[in-house]
Amino acid sequence: MHRELYKQNISSSERQELRRQKLLQEQRNRRLEQQDELRELPLLQRKESNGRSKYKKHNFQDLYGTEISLQFSEWMKEKPENLAEWFLVPCPKGQRCLVVSARGRTKMFSKNGRHRMSFKSILPGGGASVRSAGGFSILDCVYNEDMDAFYVLDVLWYGKQSFLDCEAQFRFFWLKSKFEELQEEEEYNTKNIENIKQFFLLESCDMCNDESIARALQCYPLWAENQPQLDGFLFYHKESSYTCGSTPLVCWLFPFMVNDVLQMSVSNQYEIPPNYSTPLFYMEEFDREMARKRQKWQSKKMDCSNDTDSLNSSICSNSQTNTGGMDYLKEELGERAEQQNTTEDMMMGGKQVDSLQHIMNAERLLELEGIAEL
Repeated sequence: MHRELYKQNISSSERQELRRQKLLQEQRNRRLEQQDELRELPLLQRKESNGRSKYKKHNFQDLYGTEISLQFSEWMKEKPENLAEWFLVPCPKGQRCLVVSARGRTKMFSKNGRHRMSFKSILPGGGASVRSAGGFSILDCVYNEDMDAFYVLDVLWYGKQSFLDCEAQFRFFWLKSKFEELQEEEEYNTKNIENIKQFFLLESCDMCNDESIARALQCYPLWAENQPQLDGFLFYHKESSYTCGSTPLVCWLFPFMVNDVLQMSVSNQYEIPPNYSTPLFYMEEFDREMARKRQKWQSKKMDCSNDTDSLNSSICSNSQTNTGGMDYLKEELGERAEQQNTTEDMMMGGKQVDSLQHIMNAERLLELEGIAEL
């Protein structure tokens, strides 16, 4: 009964299917226009700077001079007219990120473009591959801290080749073939190289394949010993290009929503929230809660920024206690960071909501580095 009411609550103006068809046609036209064009690589060219900057460049755009960003899903509010046109990708819990490998280093950037960590990897140009020492890549990943590993969702660039305008079915095929090659390298299965991280390709299940879909939906836990834990399911339209930003061609459902939206059974071991009644109602409540938390986070961020500016002024005005001032600033910021235990962004609803504490600590570290250079 509630399933029929849920369907009736979706107005014609909100129909995702209409927006999908329009967007797919636009992408087809763009691919045709670009078919015969020679493509040069504008990415990974560091911006030239006249004079030394006081602060280090730590975000994606400053480092690489490009507007590339992550692709984000929408809620799957209604069942697509043809499920055979889709892939299902089980998504683990973790931090959504862009991973860039180039010049012998691999870097992780948050959904907001912030640099999070540098390490070595077996990706092209990542510093741990003999076969692919040159080149570079940009991957769409989920980083799971417990496993200290990256789980690959999608590819933007690989080996100096852009995949932004390629269809999802080709991108997934390419990734699968490349990761099979990577597994042949001895370094992939060892940790003899210092500061190396491992990458695992997430399985893309064709909705036409009943066996693989049943395994993905009904198997619990999906990964050995429930590590990592499943967060939800991403659905990719097979013909969709990689879209920087939100798109109806990539959709998201929590496990407990799948039966109501798609009429497909899932394992009953996935917990259902006590406040869950219908998918649409839960989606709306979830979005409101996330908006409230983002607003609260922005407010705290502004307060912390003002506090830091005040501390900076105090330190700079007292040149006789410069070293002690830096120590005091670090101690003060450390205490404040410990008080900010609110976690906002885990990979929920396909919308990356990073740890507030991690974000604030990283931003304060950058501020400290800037002060040290003055």
